[in-house]
Amino acid sequence: MAEGIGDTIRVSLSAPPAEEVKVGCKLLEYMGLRPRKFDIISCPSCGRAQVDVIQLASAVTEGLKDVTAPIRVAVMGCIVNGPGEAREADLGVASGNGKGQIFIKGKVIKTVPEDQIVDTLLTIANDIAAQMEADGQVPVNSTGPVVVPIQHPGH
Repeated sequence: MAEGIGDTIRVSLSAPPAEEVKVGCKLLEYMGLRPRKFDIISCPSCGRAQVDVIQLASAVTEGLKDVTAPIRVAVMGCIVNGPGEAREADLGVASGNGKGQIFIKGKVIKTVPEDQIVDTLLTIANDIAAQMEADGQVPVNSTGPVVVPIQHPGH
């Protein structure tokens, strides 16, 4: 599809069909065939994680489901690798010791108690998204259905 060959994708997962649609949409986004929306980057929750990373990432994902801006949010569970990953994102958190260090574009902006991490990330992410929209960084058609014209070579 990226080379103009074919106009259909099929995704098969060992998961509910709704997850297949999400993965298909992400593939199209990464190929540049669909406007990008937010990305969540999270750690795999190793033994160093001092917070429930899966729950934290799920809560942030759910809270941002209507965001159409191409914002990258890192949700990390420890202070060992977390700061490095969080610094690479537009917004991130490195969690540990009952608190979360919040990063914007690589800079620590505040430290919040663990029970305020999700609300803090959602508030800041929505502020960043609103600014991106105001600056024209969000594609016009990103709030509605997306129709992707496929350009075939020679047509």
